[in-house]
Amino acid sequence: MIDQDTARGLLAGAYDMHVHSGPDVLPRKFDDVQLAQRVRESGMAGFVIKNHYTCTADRAALVRELFPEVRAHGSVVLNNAVGGLNPIAVDIAGRLGAKVVWLPTVDSANELENVAGQMDESKLPYWMTIAREMRAMGIAGPWLKVTDADGNVTKVTHECLELIGHHDMILATGHIAPAEMPAVVRAAAEHKVQRIVITHPEFPTTCLTLDEQRALCRFNVFFERCFTTAYTGKVSWEQMFHNIRTIGVDTTILSTDLGQSSNPHVDDGLAAFITKLLEADFAETDIQQMASRNAAQVLGD
Repeated sequence: MIDQDTARGLLAGAYDMHVHSGPDVLPRKFDDVQLAQRVRESGMAGFVIKNHYTCTADRAALVRELFPEVRAHGSVVLNNAVGGLNPIAVDIAGRLGAKVVWLPTVDSANELENVAGQMDESKLPYWMTIAREMRAMGIAGPWLKVTDADGNVTKVTHECLELIGHHDMILATGHIAPAEMPAVVRAAAEHKVQRIVITHPEFPTTCLTLDEQRALCRFNVFFERCFTTAYTGKVSWEQMFHNIRTIGVDTTILSTDLGQSSNPHVDDGLAAFITKLLEADFAETDIQQMASRNAAQVLGD
């Protein structure tokens, strides 16, 4: 039995680079202020606010004003609500101080192709309800891809990557297809993007084999492994931990992907993640590396 004080003690200095806090058009368990309060009380260092529809850099700036001891960072996701793969949205986010640019998620062709083919209506994500309502209103946007039919990175994606490099922001791969990742990561490196994070490589629609993960390692990427992926049964804890051991703790960032109304708070979720790692005999120093130091390095904190 793992002492919970030990697990919660390892929250000291930890980050969560993948949090869905409110305000949002999707139901959320907590807002930015409530999140910051719990992060401060738990001893965590900070977090990145992710929203599928709006840039969060301005929200993060306000959180930093209210909680100067909490390192809150903003981001933008290149979905249709901000114009999709839109260089203007990237540039404005950079000027606002956003740290992370996520490639398409809910409007990714890869995500939509997988979810649209799902037969069990009860398991459809809430954002799909919004997408269907918008489509019924005639205002749905295109399904977004970062590569063309020949597998080449599109011109507009190149323009976005150029601006990510210019503003020294972090590129996160979002929900693009595994087949798209090598080309876009290679292009990002060519555009002098210094920090690249592969988003939840165990998630069903973005799942990478170990060979695919190894191939990306030569670009000095980090792999963001999320609590909710295993917590909700999308992958086994054993498989996730095998992936971490195989690819390495030095390239792993622990995040939660929390914010859903029915799921735990961020500090509780990350503590549960740490408990699972301790039960699997990961060393405390390795957990600190994945929960704290790697994220701090990527964020430049």
